[in-house]
Amino acid sequence: MAALEGTRACVNVNSHGHYSLTREGSGRMSESRLQHMCRLDMDAECHTLKRTSVICTIGPSCDSVDILQQLMEKGVNICCINMAHGSQQQHRATVDKIREAERLANKKLPTQVAIAIDISGPAIHIGQLRSELGGSMVLKDGDNVRLTGDATYKNICDKEHIYVNKDELIRKTVVGDTIYLEDGPLSITVKHKDPDYLNCVVETEGVLRSYDECQVPGMLSGKQKLTDEDVDDIVFALRNEIDMIFVSWVWSSGIVQLVRRELGIKADQVKVIAKIENHEGVKRYDAILKVSDGTIVARGNLGVDLPPEKVFLAQKLMIGRSRRAGKPVICASQMLQSMVRNPRPTRAEAGDVANAILDGVDCLMLTGETAFGKHPIKAVETLVAVCQESEAALATETLFRILRQVTILQYDHTETVAMTAVETAIRAEAAGILILTSSGRSAGLVSHYRPPCHIVAITRVPHVARCLHLHRGTLPILYEEELADSWGEDMDRRFHHGILVSAECGIIKAGDTVVLVTGMSPGTGSTNTVRLLVVPDLDKLQPITNIQL
Repeated sequence: MAALEGTRACVNVNSHGHYSLTREGSGRMSESRLQHMCRLDMDAECHTLKRTSVICTIGPSCDSVDILQQLMEKGVNICCINMAHGSQQQHRATVDKIREAERLANKKLPTQVAIAIDISGPAIHIGQLRSELGGSMVLKDGDNVRLTGDATYKNICDKEHIYVNKDELIRKTVVGDTIYLEDGPLSITVKHKDPDYLNCVVETEGVLRSYDECQVPGMLSGKQKLTDEDVDDIVFALRNEIDMIFVSWVWSSGIVQLVRRELGIKADQVKVIAKIENHEGVKRYDAILKVSDGTIVARGNLGVDLPPEKVFLAQKLMIGRSRRAGKPVICASQMLQSMVRNPRPTRAEAGDVANAILDGVDCLMLTGETAFGKHPIKAVETLVAVCQESEAALATETLFRILRQVTILQYDHTETVAMTAVETAIRAEAAGILILTSSGRSAGLVSHYRPPCHIVAITRVPHVARCLHLHRGTLPILYEEELADSWGEDMDRRFHHGILVSAECGIIKAGDTVVLVTGMSPGTGSTNTVRLLVVPDLDKLQPITNIQL
């Protein structure tokens, strides 16, 4: 594998390309946020190894091995399957395509691709459009449409009969209500109500696609429960070894706990990620965050339930609280919306993505851009490019100081070691942090403190390697060699492998300092050691225990 181009990522003195910092004494920066912004250099190079993970939603535009392979080669880390679109048989075929594409992909990084499923929860979806419509149709201002719960039209929807999968929409709406379709701008207004259907008129024109979501602001509330479809989808996840479940429309912590109950013995392995899509979910965010493995800021539906000028506040408070709690946070919906049609994003979209990265998101999620957009590969390339530039503009040491101040330590030795590793990396101006991990927890804790260098997490567990993509700045490496005769020898071999991979990826080179994090015994929860290593000539690399530390 050829080394990646670009400058290596360590701390200070043009390390990220965009800025240099002036030191006043050991380990202390003299720079304010304003000074930092003034020092940014738009012509400087940045590291080509991004830190923010990219999630893409699978749909007709990328549901082939060839396109999926190209997406992975461009930087996709997690593939998401929306269970509301299509049958489980189709989803099973998609899982097979993702795994085949991963096997064939000539990725720059030796990492595995995770698979997530998005379960619908109480979301209301239309059915499938008539085949002759090609999966979409244009609804123009003033057009008359009818929404119906009659399953006869489930797979043959048109303007005259648009099937909705939950009669709740027909029961609860009243004449005059506005119904938004798939985040807007497409909206219709109820003009006549019948027990079995709603006659509506198009208020704002747009494109309607098969399985689009219907939303009436404020309608989804009250006690949450899992639907039969949700339970079936969770069973699908278990049967197909899915890595994570995105739970749509979460506005109470109880629904997350119900999902874990359905996961049974896998509840501690499969990651449960809560999608926050309405005002009530934002208000209860702290309780939801506490019981989930991470959250998604689903800005599309949030922008229907909240005034548009309030969405950025919801986004920032959720990102901030997730960072404080050390939980992964994903920003989704309309990241590069114009690229559904166009080969280039708007400047506002690029800036929006950059600001989400500067605020501290762990992952960015493309939805329509890859699912049904005209340029899925170009959209991923664009997102990766914005990631690289934005990450280079972060004042990482200042960020660590703030995180250390606001984080409430739980008297947990693993978290203490993680914080110490980041502090050591800053003071030693390390080029990377290498971690041996069984469960992924230690790597996640190091990521929480946002070190200025890359985190290389070496694990023997494929599922752990895939799930570590949820944590910003982490490069998960799966080590598949046989166990050595002793723990010490096995540890040496894994670190040796991690150093070689790090060098190939352009993270480190001979003469650089790296931080090594491990335990003194095998098993989960034993992380208790931080060491410094000066990387020797790689062709002369010896076992770690024989190197002068």
